Amino acid sequence: MDLALTSGQRRYRDGVRAWLTANLPDGWAGGMPAGRPTEEQERDLQLAWERRLYAAGYSGIAWPKDYGGQGLTMVEQYLASVEMGRIAAPESANTIGRELVGPILLAVGTEEQKRHYIPRILKIEDTWCQGFSEPNAGSDLASLKTRAARDGGDWVIDGQKIWTSYAHYASHCILLARTDPDAKSHKAITLFIVEMDSPGVEVRPIRHMNGLRHFNEVFFTGVRVPDHMRIGPVDGGWSVAVSVLGFERATTRLYRQARYMNELQALAGLCVRDGTTELHEAQLGRIAAELEILRYHNTHFVSRIAAGEPIGEESSLLKLCWSRTHQDLSALSLDILGDGIDADTTEAERFRQIYLTARGETIYAGSSQIQKNIIAERVLGLPRG
Repeated sequence: MDLALTSGQRRYRDGVRAWLTANLPDGWAGGMPAGRPTEEQERDLQLAWERRLYAAGYSGIAWPKDYGGQGLTMVEQYLASVEMGRIAAPESANTIGRELVGPILLAVGTEEQKRHYIPRILKIEDTWCQGFSEPNAGSDLASLKTRAARDGGDWVIDGQKIWTSYAHYASHCILLARTDPDAKSHKAITLFIVEMDSPGVEVRPIRHMNGLRHFNEVFFTGVRVPDHMRIGPVDGGWSVAVSVLGFERATTRLYRQARYMNELQALAGLCVRDGTTELHEAQLGRIAAELEILRYHNTHFVSRIAAGEPIGEESSLLKLCWSRTHQDLSALSLDILGDGIDADTTEAERFRQIYLTARGETIYAGSSQIQKNIIAERVLGLPRG
């Protein structure tokens, strides 16, 4: 792995950096919009930002030109993500579409699916949610109960999903359903595209402890889905989902590692201001080292993807490390701000949201216990627990 950039890669990075400096939304600072926008207003800002990225050529950077992408490599995508994280640009309002659905469709989708959905994801004409977790099948997705039964040329879906991020905004859902009720574990699970305005789909938002409503319960009652909206083979959805989840775990922290190094520097600045640097310097140094290690892990995985090599279960290392580091940094922010975390200031709000959001980090997108099992069994070759 060569960490040195070529002259062309440096020019690309510098171009991204200059564009971001000139085009951040008015008043945007520290990863937050100006004022106190509502959840809906902030989402509108994020969507407008993503459309601006698309118009500038910074969406689908490593996706094929045939489907509306830029046709570059994962290296350029990595560089752009790092630059966006470095200045805490708005995060994606269509993360599931960009980081999960797009790669799945590019890997196993039909040509018709690629030509229809990929450009619409890039243009933000469709936004997506992920129908994987269920009330009794969170980290253990293989035990999911939502069922899809054939009915002529359609599938009829019945079941419930939970912790479905942004389902109350999404136009489409990528959904795992069991297509053989008698099959055990991960066998006989199929992947579908479901339009969220279909009859029989009901979304019930769940309010977080930070006051936001990103998560939802979603109920599917007799929802009809044409067979052409099935992704991959019947009964083969599990292998498709697992392979692309590895890609997601290996790439979604590109932005965040760069952004949270800035957050750590901001916390260090508060310590200098308040004269408490000596009290917190060991924690600051440890988290800085962890973020730097994450950067090297990110670069390692990007180099493997760029070389066409498989990622495999090693991506669970990134998920595990990031979850812990995110929570450690948020806990440190609480220690440094003290009672000031409750203040009615932009600074306090910034770190308050980081702290409250980080509480679920070791649970969602595969709990830390599950990641440790994957690493132990599939990376280290240890016996099953």
